[in-house]
This record gives sequence, structure tokens and C-alpha cells, in this order.
Amino acid sequence: MKALVVMPEHGELPKGAYQTAVVPPSAVVTAKQTVTYGLGAQNTVTLSSRSGDGWLLSLQRDIVTLDGKRLERQEIPLPPLSKPEIALAAAGALLVVGCPPDKLYEAMLPLT
Repeated sequence: MKALVVMPEHGELPKGAYQTAVVPPSAVVTAKQTVTYGLGAQNTVTLSSRSGDGWLLSLQRDIVTLDGKRLERQEIPLPPLSKPEIALAAAGALLVVGCPPDKLYEAMLPLT
């Protein structure tokens, strides 16, 4: 089973089953865990607020990292983002592959 698929721009998904898929909510994918991202409140990874200092990512549901750690619902500070939806895809992928939530701000700085 493949470990991860990330689709920042929705298109045709590769066929197959995935352990975890980080996808926009409109994507159709077969996965043990699906982590959706976007600006709507129904997504697993979304933004809850914006300020001059940056954004707050809202993890709306618990997710399990590829190494089996459970991340509980929480808000995580992010730097100011120029392309929020692409940054949310990257943030979701980083969290799934094991980036600790308290290190996500620094990991996202290249996307600002």
C-alpha cells in the first residue's frame, strides 16, 4: 500500500489504495485515512483566523502520522501565507509525515 498522495491542484488521482491521502475535499481516493485541506470548515486542515503576524491552522479532526502517532485537534500557528490552499496541502503533508506541530511554523517559512 502506498504511503501518501498529495494533490495541491485537483486532477486525476493515480489509481490504487493509499495508507494516507492528503487531498482537496472534491477528490475521490481510496485511503485508510483521508486528510482533506481547504478553506471550508468541513476540511481536516483549514485556517481558523488570520492576523498581521500570520495564520492559525485548525486541525479539525485527529490524524495519525505515518509512524503511528496521533495528532489531536488543535490550532497551530503558521507564518503569513501567499497561497493559502497550497500551503494547507503542504502543512497537511508535513503533519502526516511526522513534522511536530510546534515545528510547523518554521517548516512553512519557505512558502511565505
